[in-house]
Amino acid sequence: MAGPPIHVVYLIDYFHRTGGTERHLSHLVTLLPRAEFTCTIVAFDLGENALLDGIRKHGVRVLHLPVQREYDLNGIRRARELWSLLRDLRPDIVQTYHQKSDTYGAAVARLAGVRHLVSSKRDTGETRKPREVFLNRRLKGLFERVIVVADAVGKSVAANDGLDPARLVRIYNGVDAREFRPPTAQQRSDARERLHFSANDFVIGMVAGFRPEKRHDIFFEGLRRALAVAPQIKVVLAGGGPLLEHYQGVCAGEGLANRVTFTGAVHDVNRFLHAVDAGCLVPGSNEGFSNAVLEKMAMGLPLIVTDVGGNAEAVVDGSNGYIIPPNDDIAFGDALVKMCADPARAAAMGQASRRYVEERFSLDAMWQAHAALYRSICRGASA
Repeated sequence: MAGPPIHVVYLIDYFHRTGGTERHLSHLVTLLPRAEFTCTIVAFDLGENALLDGIRKHGVRVLHLPVQREYDLNGIRRARELWSLLRDLRPDIVQTYHQKSDTYGAAVARLAGVRHLVSSKRDTGETRKPREVFLNRRLKGLFERVIVVADAVGKSVAANDGLDPARLVRIYNGVDAREFRPPTAQQRSDARERLHFSANDFVIGMVAGFRPEKRHDIFFEGLRRALAVAPQIKVVLAGGGPLLEHYQGVCAGEGLANRVTFTGAVHDVNRFLHAVDAGCLVPGSNEGFSNAVLEKMAMGLPLIVTDVGGNAEAVVDGSNGYIIPPNDDIAFGDALVKMCADPARAAAMGQASRRYVEERFSLDAMWQAHAALYRSICRGASA
């Protein structure tokens, strides 16, 4: 006879935009079967966003417990509130996302009597401060399991935090293959007409916030090199961020304004990606397992990505795209030229991308792996 639902409380540092972690968590809590799992989200920094209505309509509670500095007087007060909340909720599992939840939140959860703690590591942790690494190492014993989104992330986290590899569970991100799918001929034609691309243009698309670690400087250096050989290249760059205006100015000053389309921060990237022939992502470090890469793959696009984080676990070099070294504008420029020189091969790579998503990176595979882990932890079932 089935027991009561497994109650999972998700502690997350911030939930105020529609980034990769927020979308992942939104999918997870709405796809887990309600007859078997009860889900609650507790955010230390919560802002209204497009995901919250769907989460709440599914019956998932989203609670805001504002925590700024963890270790001042206000942090102590909030710790008492979190302790009391967890005592009332009595979750079977607390799963943490990000640094504050992994340390401050996990310690409070253990003091509140939560038996099972799970951490979710979504990047390689290369930007953590020494104090954060120290805390991670000291508190690593709190976690029964540590979910990593790629094998490369697991290797890095195990080394940085001194974790026992036996505690790691790799669960790839999943992508909604119904929302992200290859465009129809009409959708593609409409998108290219709207963005003023011709049939002869080869369009490269990248979805990434304009922040230093995304290395748009490498992107533009490689683009300049490629344009000298392949002038048919055009570009769509989706995303906001602190460096957006800087790069808009760079393009205007170098005569690239008619080649590069900046969308700014957008919720629906599909209408731009419908016009694209190939996608790319060129971060220099601290990548996890990019949702943006998976979404482009689901849309049937070939990819050019740097060998950072789990990129090389999604893109198979020479099969559905090209893997290049990080921070190498020459390699990026060469890959752009190679991609647009053979549109037929690029299209075949795009078909392989879609096939890999359907076989390995579905939303069903993602939530089912989490469900199996939760059952294993709470009921001793085989994961």
